[in-house]
Amino acid sequence: MNKRTLAKSMSLSAALALVLALPASAADGDKSKIKGLITSVQGDTIVVKDANNVEQTITLSPSTTYKRTKGLTGVVHEKAQQSALMPGLPVTVDAVAAGSGFNATEVSFKSEDFRTAQQVQAGLAPTTARMNEFGKYEALATTEVLFDSGSDKISDQGRSDLDAFAAKAKETQDYQVVLQGFTDSTGNAEANERLSARRAHAVASYLQKQAGLQPGRVRAGDAMGVAEDAGTGSNAGARKVVVKLIVDKGVQAGK
Repeated sequence: MNKRTLAKSMSLSAALALVLALPASAADGDKSKIKGLITSVQGDTIVVKDANNVEQTITLSPSTTYKRTKGLTGVVHEKAQQSALMPGLPVTVDAVAAGSGFNATEVSFKSEDFRTAQQVQAGLAPTTARMNEFGKYEALATTEVLFDSGSDKISDQGRSDLDAFAAKAKETQDYQVVLQGFTDSTGNAEANERLSARRAHAVASYLQKQAGLQPGRVRAGDAMGVAEDAGTGSNAGARKVVVKLIVDKGVQAGK
């Protein structure tokens, strides 16, 4: 390689290194999804500290929609208001780049995180360390209730397992119960989703009415349809409701 070629190569390498070192920035109109913690609310402007610990300035408008999600999967949601936004609330923002900031099209947050942020604002959760733990759940027990093909009837074994699960829940402070219903891969997708919902509802109803758990502690079951491990055809292990006993680590830390 001659000196001229070598110099040209080094120049290109240096230019490439400079480009790679520059921070990535979105052009006006680019869509982004920003996840992080609200650090400031000023009128129609919020500041969100994202996963990279960078503060993003986001403008809200009359066309911005607000959504409060429920359950671990977030598939259940309801409309919320701009007034629900507050410092300390973890949010997911669908936004469009505009100048040095973003314009929000949708802001969503979890119901559990909203309640926690309210407690923090009221002075009930005074430490930052504890704040960071809110909304992080720890599973203390898991059980699976299996079903016959096409059925949402709980078997004798299933009732026995749920009774044992409920006994452990009653010994746990500030517990929550989450449920997800599944099916095997036979039948069409819509029918399977309805069946998985009926199974989850049957288990939730049993835990409350027969096993004696407080209704407010048992969340509405999520209809998941066909299980990921269902394979093809009839699979008894996929016809199930997964039940988990969970606690909020932030609440537990404050005990």
